[in-house]
Amino acid sequence: MRGWRRSGKTGKIQHLGTQLIVFFMAVSIIVFSLATYLLYTFMLGLIKEQNEKLLYQQFQQIDHNIHNLISDVDRLSKLFLLDNNVQSYIQSNDTRSQLENIDLKKDIYGRIANFISNYSYIHSIYIISDANGALGGDATRTLVHSDRAWTDSFFQSEGYERAKQSFPNLTVEGGMTESYYNPYINGEQDGRLISLIRGVRALYDSQTSATLIFNMDEQYLASTYSASLDMAEGNMYIVNADGQIISGSSPDSVGQQSPYLPPAHETAAFGSYDAVKNGDPIQIVYYKLQDSDWYMMREVPLGLFSQQIFSVQRIMLLVFGLSILVIFGVSYFSLRRMIRPLHLLAHKMRDVSKGDLGVTFTDIPNNEFGTVMRRFNEMSLSIVELLRHNNEIQENKRKLEIEALQYQINPHFLYNTLNMIRWMASMVKADNIVNSVVALGNILRPVFASKDSMCTLRDELNYLENYIKIINFRFNSTIQFEFDVEPDMLNYRIPRFILQPVIENSIKFGREEGEGIEISIEVHEDGQDLWISVIDSGTGFDPQRREQLNARLAAGESYEPTHQSHPDRPEADTGTGVGLYNVNKRIQLYFGQDYGLHVPQVPMGAEVTIRLPKMVESPQQDRLDDYRPAE
Repeated sequence: MRGWRRSGKTGKIQHLGTQLIVFFMAVSIIVFSLATYLLYTFMLGLIKEQNEKLLYQQFQQIDHNIHNLISDVDRLSKLFLLDNNVQSYIQSNDTRSQLENIDLKKDIYGRIANFISNYSYIHSIYIISDANGALGGDATRTLVHSDRAWTDSFFQSEGYERAKQSFPNLTVEGGMTESYYNPYINGEQDGRLISLIRGVRALYDSQTSATLIFNMDEQYLASTYSASLDMAEGNMYIVNADGQIISGSSPDSVGQQSPYLPPAHETAAFGSYDAVKNGDPIQIVYYKLQDSDWYMMREVPLGLFSQQIFSVQRIMLLVFGLSILVIFGVSYFSLRRMIRPLHLLAHKMRDVSKGDLGVTFTDIPNNEFGTVMRRFNEMSLSIVELLRHNNEIQENKRKLEIEALQYQINPHFLYNTLNMIRWMASMVKADNIVNSVVALGNILRPVFASKDSMCTLRDELNYLENYIKIINFRFNSTIQFEFDVEPDMLNYRIPRFILQPVIENSIKFGREEGEGIEISIEVHEDGQDLWISVIDSGTGFDPQRREQLNARLAAGESYEPTHQSHPDRPEADTGTGVGLYNVNKRIQLYFGQDYGLHVPQVPMGAEVTIRLPKMVESPQQDRLDDYRPAE
């Protein structure tokens, strides 16, 4: 037989209070950790958003400065074109002599030098005439270039085409070098330029005849936005439509292809996204400049934000640690107080398991533990009541056994006596006495043949047939008896001698003087129950007596043989000492309060129903526990 197995480990962690505290602390740590992570993520997003807003304002200011710078160059280029010498140089119908051309170019270069010296953001100025070639220079170098091959290559460049298409407006080109305009510059002297190009014509010409180029040093442009920029805070640069860096806070990156570009599907002029550079996360912020198709780009290391957040996190960790200590202390004492009723319940249950029955709680809280304690009180008291009831049942069984022993008769003596009476009756030819003695012998045979308290339904019906035969000798065959039982039900086991007292009760109190009576037995199954109905055609029960009888049968009252003390119990058979009460009590002692006798209301006669559990014969029949229910 399997039983409960107790674990060999009895550590403190098995105590419910400890488990609850550990669980509560674990949940608190998980929740606080998750909250810290979410707060970190939220703060990082918030700082990134604020950084975007700050950069947006900064980009707007840079865009405004660049726009003003380009506007100034545009104004200066227009002013430069108004010079008479410049107008003369760009005219397509050149009628000057060679000496006049030399003087003209000298005057123009003086004009260029004057502009460069007065405006520091102008690095160099070049005029490329369709007829006269290239002229220009910077503060230290002069270029007079009339090579047709070079001018033809310039007139085929994209910058020239854009300037021609944008006439008379100024176009801005990035990624240019000094050597592009002056082939005599190379090596370390070569620098990066931002070119502002426009197609020009003489005042009285209808078509463009030259190209005017104002160049700015890329470093000057970079200084407008990188002067206050700390390199540790990330790079800032400008890329053109091809993704080439044309200006940047890091000079080494100028002219290279940018690894980060605005998303191709983005149409917004401002935005950001996250990327990785050298294994470190960065934020890329971009802004479209208004005077060109250039984008201002900014690489912001997210580590800068983390440093700001870490200071807040340190405070949070301190608060977190203090909170855990407070929660631990409060939860320890609170949970200990909350589960105290459970500890008391466990102690009480151990007392019950040691045999201390009937223990109860007096101080019951008004919560779920209180409900459990009340159920425990009910269970403890019900165990005491159940033991008392079982003891009472055993005592009643003992009394029944004693009564049975008191009425035991030596079977050999009884059989010999009956046999002698039968032969004496045969000698005087008293056949009715012979038949009566034979029937009586058949009745007594099962009494002495087996000590089993159970018998088959077939044996019980055979016993009733012999009993009716004897009764009919007395009442001149006025008792008609029949039964309706399916053959497969005859093998069901029932308590022995439970039908004869019911039949006897019908004959004695249902039969009118001088009249006959019909008695029938019907048997049917209902689930795991067997129902036996004893029906007679007698006088029946009046309603009040039937209700009283059913109430006493349901209560399991015992039979009391003193008829005078209970004159309202006509079913008591003082001759045999067995009646309806005793049959009902026997059944309930065997099978419980759900089984027994009941007297239903019928239109005519009387009916007594007997409810029994279906049982079949088992190999051993000397104990009631050995019987098993029918399948």
